[in-house]
Amino acid sequence: MKITVRRRGLIPAEAMVAQPSEWLPSTTGATELAPAVAAAPLFAGMDRSEIGRVLASFDEVHYLRGRRVLVEGLRGSDFFLVVAGAAAVIVDGWRVATLGPGDFFGEMAVLGAGLRTASVRAETPLRCLVLPNGKLEALLLEHPQLGLNVLHVLVTRFTDLTGRRQPPAIEAGGD
Repeated sequence: MKITVRRRGLIPAEAMVAQPSEWLPSTTGATELAPAVAAAPLFAGMDRSEIGRVLASFDEVHYLRGRRVLVEGLRGSDFFLVVAGAAAVIVDGWRVATLGPGDFFGEMAVLGAGLRTASVRAETPLRCLVLPNGKLEALLLEHPQLGLNVLHVLVTRFTDLTGRRQPPAIEAGGD
């Protein structure tokens, strides 16, 4: 669905209505997207039927390029899974990561203190599945493999952000 803005002859009320929205309605159900996200690390070790049951709780949302999805420091209770497009993760004004299909975000606020630890901005048109209203914890309890997969990804992210430390030369056999 393409929304365009006429450049001439718009009165202010028409201009507001003609502006593209941040959210565009879904044309497919989240469960229909199971094949597109089944290879994501979030679903490692899960069969397609279980993935379908997990995705039944999600809604589909689209963001236009340049739109903010999350704002660092604000409260949040939604968990996001990228289906298509790219998003920038920004912490304290610094770009720390780029997310693409199969990546997820928003889990820190949902599972932690409720505050977003980063901002996320759509770098391209972005298609996400969204688990609303803090339902992530219940979903993780219902699907333990999903919880392990989230944990594995979080540990990898932490390791990447803090840098892989080399053992001291004395321990590495460098006499």
